[in-house]
Amino acid sequence: MTVETLQAAARPALRRLGILPLRVTPGRANLAIWAVAIACALAQLAVSASLSVTLYRIPLAAALLLSLVQAAAIVLALFAPAWATVLALIAGNALSGLAVAAPGQPWPIAASTIVAYALVWVGVALRARWWLPVAGWAFSVLSSVMVAVEAPALPDDGPVIANLVVFAAVTLGAVLVGLGIRNWSLLRAQLRTERAATAAELARREAVQDKARIARELHDVVAHGMSAIQVRAASARYRMPDLPAEAAAEFDEVAATARSAMREMRVILGLLRDEESEAEHAPQPGLDDLPALVARANDLASVAETGSWQLNPAERSDPLLGLTAYRVVQEGLSNVARHAPGAATEIDWTETPTERGIRIRNAAPTRTAAPRADDGGHGLRGMRERVEAMGGTVAAAVTGDGGYVLQVRIPREEKA
Repeated sequence: MTVETLQAAARPALRRLGILPLRVTPGRANLAIWAVAIACALAQLAVSASLSVTLYRIPLAAALLLSLVQAAAIVLALFAPAWATVLALIAGNALSGLAVAAPGQPWPIAASTIVAYALVWVGVALRARWWLPVAGWAFSVLSSVMVAVEAPALPDDGPVIANLVVFAAVTLGAVLVGLGIRNWSLLRAQLRTERAATAAELARREAVQDKARIARELHDVVAHGMSAIQVRAASARYRMPDLPAEAAAEFDEVAATARSAMREMRVILGLLRDEESEAEHAPQPGLDDLPALVARANDLASVAETGSWQLNPAERSDPLLGLTAYRVVQEGLSNVARHAPGAATEIDWTETPTERGIRIRNAAPTRTAAPRADDGGHGLRGMRERVEAMGGTVAAAVTGDGGYVLQVRIPREEKA
């Protein structure tokens, strides 16, 4: 079990206790905190051990051991505040109990012990909730008073009382400083979180507004134009009674194509507006719609199909595969109608153990193409993005006889 696993398992319990363990991540601020804590611990060990032996006549072994525990508590406060509190109280009370009172020396709390307590309470207040350092401070003051009360009577109680007052005031100030820094850090972190949430909400609103603007443009311009085309094409045979039957059928086909495009446009508008309507759940074209698409294209060019895909029921019902194949054939035939009207076109469906392919090849145009209203280029790019999303490739090139070939390859999913 790794350290990260142990930390993840212990984090809920620590948070219930109000303890925030130190995040051991690289950074100048974090390294500076560790460096300061270790330096203070080493200085405390040296000063406390020497003063305990020379001024307070504590045995050398006990002075070294208790000073080492005090120094360890300073470092432990950074990542184990509860243990740091316990060790600081044990070492401080033991040093006070073993110290021999002498005239002119601070007693019952040595100056080095006051500094050690202050450093520990600052660290504990930074890593735990307020009650842990406050409880530790109160217990340390109470135990120090008990040591002074139970000690042999001294000629003058004034220095003892002054020592206790200084000890209580300095360590309480350390607790308040630590709590203030901790609350300031938490407020800054909460402010950063709120700012990030606000920025994300603004970005979401901007995206919604952009989608709504695009939807308005599509509705006001494209959809209006498609509706006008559909109405005029559908009413052509009634507005022009002498229209030949072949031309009337052509107008009916144009009207049907416009209606189909308008249905797809409504789906796109529903998605852009994030509307929970039937347009959002409208079925997309798939493999079963390809025969009708090819039949419509035969009115503009001579289209022939060769080969087929051997699909199992799961593959045939795959909406992504069906929609991709439909859009590829639709774009290929649209390009033939725009650039090579009347040209013989062949759709070749190929299949290998590793991939499926669609090859659309048209000969040179038999009549002049109508002038285009724009530079185009978006259909092929959209097709490439759609196919690449499935891990496939798209290749297009002009043939030597003036025709055009479009080759699409879609990898087959590996069976488990």
